[in-house]
Parts: sequence; structure tokens; C-alpha cells
Amino acid sequence: MEIKNKYELKDWDKYYDTERKIHIKPKRGFFSFYDIFLCDSILEKYLPKYNDNPNQRPRICEIGSGDGRLVKKIAHLLGYNPFGIEYSKSGARAAQLEGVETVIGDAFDKNLLEKYFETFDIVFSYGFIEHIYPPQKAVNIHLSMLKKGGYFFIQIPRLRGFNYWKAKIFRPDLLPLHNLKLMEEEAMREACQREDVEEIFCRKYGTLKLRVPTEYKNIRWYIIKLLSLVELTLSPALRLMFGRRGFETKLFSPSVIFIGRKIK
Repeated sequence: MEIKNKYELKDWDKYYDTERKIHIKPKRGFFSFYDIFLCDSILEKYLPKYNDNPNQRPRICEIGSGDGRLVKKIAHLLGYNPFGIEYSKSGARAAQLEGVETVIGDAFDKNLLEKYFETFDIVFSYGFIEHIYPPQKAVNIHLSMLKKGGYFFIQIPRLRGFNYWKAKIFRPDLLPLHNLKLMEEEAMREACQREDVEEIFCRKYGTLKLRVPTEYKNIRWYIIKLLSLVELTLSPALRLMFGRRGFETKLFSPSVIFIGRKIK
């Protein structure tokens, strides 16, 4: 079956050349956005950490690694060496400036998949497979590059309920670029299930997210910035009330994540 990517290369080059510069910058520590805190908590709970010789650390690879900041952060969180695969040259250059070893290329390229076959201890993507049709093809490349016994996780936004209407109002252009049917636990589980996969965790998470990526500094950007400030105020309260559990609902939860292990 032919693979279709809803995003074209020029879209990602534009994103990393312009759009990323005007995003709302996340805070750190106790005042970090609650959905980010919950994601980190899930990864710390279900993925193996490495605390031994730093010269022999395992490797974690992000497919569609963009500017490299996320894979760098998660590698530090778990004690791994970060590696990225990114087909936007603009994104890859930004990652290299972050000190992340990054390959510029299409993750579906046969030569690239052969070169990195069963190479990494953890493989993940964050907001990637919902752009690919069929999504199972995107899941397969995670497993191809993953060592036997290694772990993978796939995170996607959940543009359902409140989050659908939020995007509809502020970024309606993004909706056709996403596979909205994939954005529930059952659909994500179905996309990731294989004979060689052991499911570790599959659930919606995030509780509440008011932020939306904005393309230009217009009136919508200022509204989103105001909403983000509200979210920053709410996040510590949500953290005190719900801790690492979150309070997940079909109406508000903004993300879905699947964590699995390759067993064959």
C-alpha cells in the first residue's frame, strides 16, 4: 500500500524557519505546563532508565526530531544518548546546533532503514504518525530501527472534543493535515498492535491544554498567549490536585500515547 504524508517537506521547512520562533515558550519546574509534566511522568514510570557508565549509554532515537530539543530532553531524563532523524534541513540544522546527532533524510527511505536496522534501544515519535496514511506504516519504521527487547513510544495530539473546536477556531488549516480517527486509545492501540509488540501502556493524557501553535503574530496569537498564561496559572493547581495521575476525560484530554516493547 502506498504511503501518504499529509505534510510536505516545504511545510516543515517553513515551520522550522519561521513558525517555531513565535511559539509560546514552555516553563520548567513546578510551573511547567501540566500536560508536559504528565508526559514526562509517564515516560519515567514505564521506560527503563540508565545510570551507569556515560561512555556506554544506550541510544534513543526520535523519528521526525525537528530542532532536537525534545529528544535531547528525554535522553537526559532517562540517561541515554540522543539521536534524531529529520527530513527538514532547517530542522536538522537546528538540532545539530543543540548538539544532537541528527541524520537528514526520510525515515521511510529503504537505505536509511537498512543502515539503522535494529540499532536503537528506544525509538519514538511525537506528533508524527497522525500525518501518515496508513499509520501502521509509520509504526513499522519504529520497530525496524528498534533492537529486540527495546522500547518504543508514539505520542500524538488528540484533536477531539474541546481540542477539536480549539483548533477549528484558531488553526482550522491544521485539521485536514491530521488523521482525526486515530486520536483515541482504541484506534492508537489497533495501529500499534503486532505479534512482536508487547503493550506496556496506552492511554489519553494531558488533562487540559489551552495552547495552540500559531503561524503569525496576529490577533489570534495574542489570544493564545493570554490563554497560555491562564494555563500556566492553572498548571500548578492541577499538579497539586491530581499529581502524576492526571484527570483524563474524552472532552478535554489533549494527547494519546502508546508505549510498547519489541519482543521478537
